[in-house]
Amino acid sequence: MKATDRLDSSDLNSFSPTLITTYSQKAVSTIRSIEHILYLLLSVLVVFAILVFIDTAAVKGYIKFLPEDEYDFVLSLIAFAAIGIIIFLLRIILKTRKKLDNWAYTFEKNSIGSLISMGLSNLDKKTFFFSIIENIEEIGEPIKNYISKNKNNIEIFLDQTFSDATKFDILIDGDKIKLKDGDSESNIIVDKLNEYGVVVGNIITDSSAVDTNEIKLFIKSVLEYSKSTNRYVGLALLAGNEITTEAMEYARNYSNKSIGYLILIEKPSIMNST
Repeated sequence: MKATDRLDSSDLNSFSPTLITTYSQKAVSTIRSIEHILYLLLSVLVVFAILVFIDTAAVKGYIKFLPEDEYDFVLSLIAFAAIGIIIFLLRIILKTRKKLDNWAYTFEKNSIGSLISMGLSNLDKKTFFFSIIENIEEIGEPIKNYISKNKNNIEIFLDQTFSDATKFDILIDGDKIKLKDGDSESNIIVDKLNEYGVVVGNIITDSSAVDTNEIKLFIKSVLEYSKSTNRYVGLALLAGNEITTEAMEYARNYSNKSIGYLILIEKPSIMNST
């Protein structure tokens, strides 16, 4: 996983329930615009090809169309028009590619947050940990195999203190895996974690909603860890009973090359049946 540019301000709210539908409509609209430009470019190229064919026939003496100087001028105009259309089209394609990258980032981020949130039947560290490894495909299966072969010892990933001011409820990185000679599976897990990035998570159990200040403190701790260890944090998760709208907006717009995904997770509310 790698960090991407933050979403354009014109993009919709990342938590909109109609996100996929609206982005699909935007994508279709962009493709139609590119299609129209391609038709225009094709028309210009067809005209250019016909004129070149006529010029060839004129050189052979079969027909006489325009004086040579005027003919060359017309061909030059058409060639420059085609170049202009291609440059314009290339700009649209580059912008579209950037948007698609950002949309893919948004969809994956939302998917990770939603899946982990649905797995939080209780807001405790073990439940949080198992919800992470159940829903992060890249590292989930290797870690589950590792803890099953090591007597389900998950404590090495919980309550990790990095410094006096930096503590994580969840810290999943390659240093926690005990390597043994000839143990290829452990090496594979470490490689997977190094490729994906470190996973850190904290839980705020206060009854009050998680606000922007608490997110900033969490980010500060994550960046301190990343800078001191020179490690890329693929996933930074902050969970709470409730999260303010301002905090959600801050996390949505936050971008840092040292953090792949910064996700706030709200514990699912249980609706009483009537």
